[in-house]
Amino acid sequence: MRSKRILILGGGRYNAPSIQAARNAGFFTLVADRNADAPGLKISDQAFPIDLNDCDSLIRAATDTGGIDGVVSMAEVGVRAAANISARLGLPSISEEAAANATSKAAMRRLWRDMGKYSVDFEVVNTLEAAEQAVKTLGRFPLIFKPDRSFGGSRGVTRVETRAEVADAFHAAQSGGLSNSEVVIEHCVEGSEHSAEVLIWQGKTSVLCVGRKIKSLPPYRVDVSVQYPAPLSSAQQASVADMCHRAVNALRLTQGVAHIEFGYTHTGPVLFEVGARCGGGHTPQIAHHVSSIDEFVEACRMACGLPPRTFIPTTNRGADYRFLVFPPGRVERVVIPDSVSREGILDAGLTVQPGDEIRLLRSTSERAGFLVATGDTLEEAAERADQGCREIAIQYADGTLKHAAKLVEFQELAHS
Repeated sequence: MRSKRILILGGGRYNAPSIQAARNAGFFTLVADRNADAPGLKISDQAFPIDLNDCDSLIRAATDTGGIDGVVSMAEVGVRAAANISARLGLPSISEEAAANATSKAAMRRLWRDMGKYSVDFEVVNTLEAAEQAVKTLGRFPLIFKPDRSFGGSRGVTRVETRAEVADAFHAAQSGGLSNSEVVIEHCVEGSEHSAEVLIWQGKTSVLCVGRKIKSLPPYRVDVSVQYPAPLSSAQQASVADMCHRAVNALRLTQGVAHIEFGYTHTGPVLFEVGARCGGGHTPQIAHHVSSIDEFVEACRMACGLPPRTFIPTTNRGADYRFLVFPPGRVERVVIPDSVSREGILDAGLTVQPGDEIRLLRSTSERAGFLVATGDTLEEAAERADQGCREIAIQYADGTLKHAAKLVEFQELAHS
């Protein structure tokens, strides 16, 4: 039987390991990215330097080079395009309606309204005056302001404690969203924050792994670490699994994968949002290590109409997806010693270069780098991540040298 031909939307640096995993699993990979120099294009079987939302050009390119058996998106921006291309070519996929649901925070909230304890009160607005009225309607602080549609990465998301902060939060949500995006205002969930990777097939769901998030200082809520496995009891895990199943069904997601973000309160889990794709960055590789299931390869199989080879996790190992945080200032020199690339480190890197200005952390784009550490347990992975942070450093224009903040340093700062 010939190799299945899978169109992968997104060829950035962090997508490259998943693309290679698909090739290793026997897929013929056709990778699209508007950046002609994207690393994923260079390792693909067929490269398309085409914008992910240019569905006509993508269909024409795929048809001209032998056709495709399925489409998957590596990023939020390509979810609707993947559904559109699949529908036009008669390929297995979620519906375009489901893709729209899964890329609109307002649609999610409306569809989850009847899920009771798993959802929160919310309002959707498009003017500052409506936002101020919504705050009165919701009745209490703290609140979360976020764009209805965005490119992800916590863009435009702000925690609001007082009425004096409403205008700034509203404008931040508008500017952080796509053009003409509405603003969602919802009650803030007080508790721990988490994300889950989920497989979906024939009406069933399987939670591969759940991570606990460590967030940046208020009012901006940016991940500085995602730790696996989250410290949840068997009963708590069962509640999370039930919530995930009901959430994807409400959005009419019928197959593939989902990245689900939620809080855990004293009464149980509460939904934040769902992405109809793998988690961003290195998350598919982390999910593979933690659960022993290659999430992205299974997504490719389902996109081609094949059942997943493995659906239920067989392991629950440790991982720490650490994001590198440095004080604001101008970068003179970056230091990543070879010793960082040791056993248990999947990847590490700085996303700033000499001459760049490190700014106050407000969204994922202000993070200065990453380090992905694994182990048999979370404790082992976290120690490896801390060791890497002790070694990675930046020299500033004023001559000072600062290492990446270890997680304990960041937690102490958050409570000082």
